[in-house]
Amino acid sequence: MRKNLSICLVVALVLILVASVVSAGNIRPAIENRAPIRGDEPMPDVQYYPSGPVLITQAVMIGETQYDYQQNGSTGNRVFLDSDGGKHFSWMKGTNDNGTRHVFYNYLDADDNTQWPNTGTRVSENNLSGYTTISALASNQAVVAYHHSNEDELVTAIDQVAGFAIFDYFFPPNNIGVEPGFWPFVTVDRSDNIHVVMSEAQLAGDAPQVIGYTMSTNGGIDWTREVRVDTVLMIAPLTVSSPVSDKVAIAYTHQVSFEEWSIDDLYYIESEDGLTWDWEAGKINVTEYGQGGDSLWIHHWCDIDAVYDYNDNLHIIWSAQYVGPEFRYFPMYLYHFDTGSETITEMGLSDTTDFDQMCDSGAFNQPVAKLSLGVLENTDILFATYTYFPHGDCSAGGFANGEIYMQSSFDGGASWSEQINLTNSPSPDCIPGECDSDHWSTLAERVDGTLHIIYINDKDAGGIPQGEGSITDNPVMYLAYAPTAIDGEATPPRSFALSQNYPNPFNAKTNIEFELLEDSRVELSVYDITGAKVTTLVNGEMEAGAHSVNWDANKVASGVYYYSLKANGEKSTRKMTLLK
Repeated sequence: MRKNLSICLVVALVLILVASVVSAGNIRPAIENRAPIRGDEPMPDVQYYPSGPVLITQAVMIGETQYDYQQNGSTGNRVFLDSDGGKHFSWMKGTNDNGTRHVFYNYLDADDNTQWPNTGTRVSENNLSGYTTISALASNQAVVAYHHSNEDELVTAIDQVAGFAIFDYFFPPNNIGVEPGFWPFVTVDRSDNIHVVMSEAQLAGDAPQVIGYTMSTNGGIDWTREVRVDTVLMIAPLTVSSPVSDKVAIAYTHQVSFEEWSIDDLYYIESEDGLTWDWEAGKINVTEYGQGGDSLWIHHWCDIDAVYDYNDNLHIIWSAQYVGPEFRYFPMYLYHFDTGSETITEMGLSDTTDFDQMCDSGAFNQPVAKLSLGVLENTDILFATYTYFPHGDCSAGGFANGEIYMQSSFDGGASWSEQINLTNSPSPDCIPGECDSDHWSTLAERVDGTLHIIYINDKDAGGIPQGEGSITDNPVMYLAYAPTAIDGEATPPRSFALSQNYPNPFNAKTNIEFELLEDSRVELSVYDITGAKVTTLVNGEMEAGAHSVNWDANKVASGVYYYSLKANGEKSTRKMTLLK
């Protein structure tokens, strides 16, 4: 089944790739072939650095973890927005005690109240549990899936009452290959059937791995016999369900050949009723890289995500780049496909400048990683979030500090907006405990006018279970972001809008702009990294309209600072970096 890019786009891609090949600055060594982390490995023997208090931020801390790593391959869903406006979160929490790793849960109601502020509550009963994803029943009871590596088992923990965290535990079958099925991805369809996809936990990085599937029609009590969906070389599979029909899909990557583990096609298989599947003839190869497809020169990595819109079309996004036997060539591209148009669309590409400033993004990460899709309810308006690693923003240990970026599409994926940096928290040359690497994010599938995002605010960049960076105390953050053009037209702020300072980073002086919807009493203050107030720039009545304030930071030291605007009972805070 061949999908078409326009002829001009194909020509443009080939020209760009040829330029990339001949530019030495765009060449990097081939991706190292590693075995996925299972979770029963001991934490690396590295130094622990305590982190400072949680700093002023636009996001809300819902928990913490020293085990910054959250998922192999695709990021999956670790936040679910229910029909009452409640937000359900799950994450993997570990400490520098090698024997401690659990799955945690938190719940914010429609008014953002919680029983477990800043901490969450433990879900898993047994130690060495992790790699969690989350969904919910129609009654808004959370369904938390994870694997328990000590017992080689999968678990689905189902809340007895929405948001109460009183869980019943069920055990999907996972005997899909020589090794057990791990890394579960869960979705609950509109009929309350629970679907779980897993990957065989092979111990070697180049060993074939079986993708497995099972489902329950009675709340986890009974499960269908495990099905071997396919055999692959890269962990990336996930499952999603439609909000308006009984459709369920499994999306994954499939190697072009078993000799080329890093060159993969994008596949999906769909069930129209969520109960019956054509496992033999139902698999669709979207990209056809290995069969002379239009994107022949672009080869895929392990990050994908999928979602159904409210027109019942399946959307899938993925990242791709040219890969040779010994080298990989930048830039990194983002692509979108949907079953409505059966068309591949380029969403954009990572920055192609200053490649000599690119630092290590860590194992199983590329410059664009941890892709996640959401859809505005009752529409086909799409939002994509992901981690992006800007050039030059490296920790003292040499690993890239991440930012959470967003793109939107108001035409069902046919065209995409420019990237928007949602966290905007550069911390170049940061030492352990003081980094601000925003990573391992995931976006709730349903967008209700606000994007609901969970991510790890890693205090030393790099994945600690992979031996990258140092052990730090990392906040688990919830970010609620309301786009200003949700319906295609700009909407004014409720009370005020605070812009990112410019320039940023800056040397000595910077401008801070904000807009007031009405006459207001305003306080604009600057804080240092400890939360101590450095100066107050504005404190008094101001008229409605646009305002600009200059901060002269000649008398303070280089570092990360926060500026906070308060007006009419509302507050907004942003981060800036002073480099002298």
